[in-house]
Amino acid sequence: MAAPPEVALWQGVRALLRHDPLSAPSCKVSARGVADRRVLLTFPRAALLAPDDPAPLAALVEGTLPAVMADHWHRADVVHLGLDGDEAGGAVRKLYLEFPPDAEPEPNLAYLALKCGGGRQALHRYDRVAEARALLTALDLPPALAEAATWLADLSGNLLRVAEPGSARLSLDIGLADVSTGAVLPVVTRMVAAINPDAPAPLVVPSHVALGRDRHGGAFLTLYGWPVDA
Repeated sequence: MAAPPEVALWQGVRALLRHDPLSAPSCKVSARGVADRRVLLTFPRAALLAPDDPAPLAALVEGTLPAVMADHWHRADVVHLGLDGDEAGGAVRKLYLEFPPDAEPEPNLAYLALKCGGGRQALHRYDRVAEARALLTALDLPPALAEAATWLADLSGNLLRVAEPGSARLSLDIGLADVSTGAVLPVVTRMVAAINPDAPAPLVVPSHVALGRDRHGGAFLTLYGWPVDA
């Protein structure tokens, strides 16, 4: 019997590493429901047995590494591999390169990501932004969601604009790792309800949230858990 996709991904990653990766769950809320068969594995690029060779990781996500990611592979200090098992059209596998501020390929470019699934692959870029209002206006989200996101973004200051060039896919990622206030969880709960009133309320503050529109224009909110030893 074949291993579940998330187990196969972990096994494939572990075979390429000197030690276990960190693992973090996430759930994506949309009008269609809640997708929670999602995992993200994280490790330093230096932990790879062959840190200068991206080919084995590209093979794990069943994609071809775009030239821009291959060119900047050496700049990344952290690598992430993800799996979304609930996406329409089949599982989506993801490979992220995380760049430290002193090695960004372009000013404010924090991540590049390859996402593969459903017979297609796409390049996503994550750019640091100073404020969220212009992006939230462009997203034209439900007012309750936009208002809560504005409050959360102002509190955080750790913001990323996530885009898929050539697609309508656009979102705002709000980091919460450095935010310590009891008001955050109720606000995140309101954000979930604004997307899908039937979705269960979160029980803990996520490490970060992403909200925006997918490539078909549908609104979504993703809650990311905290990484732990896999």
